[in-house]
Amino acid sequence: MADIITSENAKSLELQTHYYKATYEQLKEEYMHILNKEHYKIVSENDDYCEVYAEAPHMEVIAKITQLDPATAETSIDFEVHADFVVGAAKKATTFIKDVLEKLEEKFEFKGVSLHK
Repeated sequence: MADIITSENAKSLELQTHYYKATYEQLKEEYMHILNKEHYKIVSENDDYCEVYAEAPHMEVIAKITQLDPATAETSIDFEVHADFVVGAAKKATTFIKDVLEKLEEKFEFKGVSLHK
């Protein structure tokens, strides 16, 4: 069992908050497209809290998408991943995050990590 959380202050570069040149709507739409393509069930999406909750067998994911500046379309994404595997839970949770971030970078301009510490 493992809980992996990304944040501005994460020690690992790959687990720091990632920023993209996109609006909240664009990033959320692409993230949900990725989830559907990977066969994750979208349990809820809450635009008031800017969160998308999804699950797959042995994995639960909450993504927090925050648009910081509408004028520049700077939007961040953070994850809270709960993986419930007997072996390799942390690796599977981290791999999920890395795969999603790579797919987002294919679609949107990557602005950097932890830009607002």
